[in-house]
Amino acid sequence: MTPQDIVIKFLNGFNNPEHIQESIDLLTDDYSFKNPFVNLNSKEAFLELAKSISQVITEVNILATNTNGTSVAVIYEFKSALPGVENNIASEWFETENNMIKSSILIYDATNWHKVYANMN
Repeated sequence: MTPQDIVIKFLNGFNNPEHIQESIDLLTDDYSFKNPFVNLNSKEAFLELAKSISQVITEVNILATNTNGTSVAVIYEFKSALPGVENNIASEWFETENNMIKSSILIYDATNWHKVYANMN
């Protein structure tokens, strides 16, 4: 698989909670993930996050990709079941290595997400 194929397969796994493990299997053990809320440094830590994310995220729709060697940039829409954050646009930068995802940085406007989480607590 190409780096782009790996990333697309990973993201598509979030469209069906039954396939989330297939996405996790594409990550290196020392996978690094950053987003506006967390900074994780292992596949195990991301697995815990992915379990909760898969309960909230209802769809990931890839809008565009760009590949440069082992790096893949993706712009996608992700939809949520939570009121106030139903539609979101994100950009995520992936680094791949040996047909696995080594790291990614997810960027999106988290303003409304902070409000939703604050109201949940």
